[in-house]
Amino acid sequence: MFTVTVATEIAAPVDRVFGVFTDLEHSAERVSNIHKIEMLTVGGFRLGTRWRETRDVVGRLDSAEMEVTSFERNRTYSIIHHKAGTQINALFTFSPVDGRTRVEVEFTLGGHGLAAGALAPVGWAIGDRVREVLSHDLSDFKQFIEQSAPEAR
Repeated sequence: MFTVTVATEIAAPVDRVFGVFTDLEHSAERVSNIHKIEMLTVGGFRLGTRWRETRDVVGRLDSAEMEVTSFERNRTYSIIHHKAGTQINALFTFSPVDGRTRVEVEFTLGGHGLAAGALAPVGWAIGDRVREVLSHDLSDFKQFIEQSAPEAR
């Protein structure tokens, strides 16, 4: 198992930032690496929401089914997906800081039935790339939120 954590501050209140992050239907318009979102459940973002996300991963398109596994409005949510024998968890945390919002993403890669430490070499090999991708996604969200008109939010 390995974990990568990235964070940024966005010049907007928590409710607005959380709303943009959880507006899955528009993610492909806001995050340049996301090419397509296909909703698999209806009813908005909540515990149990599932979707298929297609994104650019190291120069090629890759799709994954994701699911919300925890949810506390305007505070935190987590998502999970499985890929090639691994379980990927991402925990998003939103904290108010003097009228701004600190967003932290903790990405954890774990294996199903793999021996302890088996993913360490993989984590070492891809850790910087994961950090780069997560930071890029946060930057895209930050730019959209800070530059968009109130009507677009």
